[in-house]
Amino acid sequence: MSDAAVSIAFFDPEHGLHGSARSGATLLFEGSESKVLPEGPEIERRPGAWRAELEGVFSLELASLGDAAVLDGVTAHVCEVTGVVGATKVRCLGTVGETRRAPSWERLDALRSLSAVFDAQHAFLAVSHRPRGAAGHGAEDVAAWLLHGGEALGIEDARISTVYDGNGRQRSAGLELWIAGEDFPRRLSGTVAAGSSLQLEGVDVHAAIFRWRMGDREGAGAYELWVRRDEQAA
Repeated sequence: MSDAAVSIAFFDPEHGLHGSARSGATLLFEGSESKVLPEGPEIERRPGAWRAELEGVFSLELASLGDAAVLDGVTAHVCEVTGVVGATKVRCLGTVGETRRAPSWERLDALRSLSAVFDAQHAFLAVSHRPRGAAGHGAEDVAAWLLHGGEALGIEDARISTVYDGNGRQRSAGLELWIAGEDFPRRLSGTVAAGSSLQLEGVDVHAAIFRWRMGDREGAGAYELWVRRDEQAA
């Protein structure tokens, strides 16, 4: 089995610093400003932790806070993040994703990933795939995971609604999470705090940092939308 492709993200609302990184690309957000770097960090896997370093940009330790979420080819971890970003010391929450099966873009129109981290015992993660020719993201296949009070809850159905701007970038989102054995959905809502768009081979990527609310909890996270680009239409 080949090694997993690893992506990391960190969310530090106290300093207004957030970021996501993977092989070949790093996105940094400070306040509402964003910066795209064409290189990714060196990531070292350790027992229950990862070390991510990009010279002159950040040096971070990400320690898993509990059991992983398995989301349709992606194993995701909620982590405590410590280290430095530029000259700023950070201690915050983040995520690590390990992907062993790359998306089959010949079968997909879009892929999205969402994360919301509130504290060490409350978080939400989701990955969705829109098959080719589907009418909209209401027809997507969604795999979702909710951590509540330190316990992972079984989600029978996750429904994502998104408001976009005129360029197709996500501006706000609402989620309904139907939990096994519960009569009413749990709800999350979020609004964009910062965002950036880039083009990869055959794919447009809209990456955003979101402020999230779930009940009386407020947190931060990411909402990434990957859309297949039809070269003939373009």
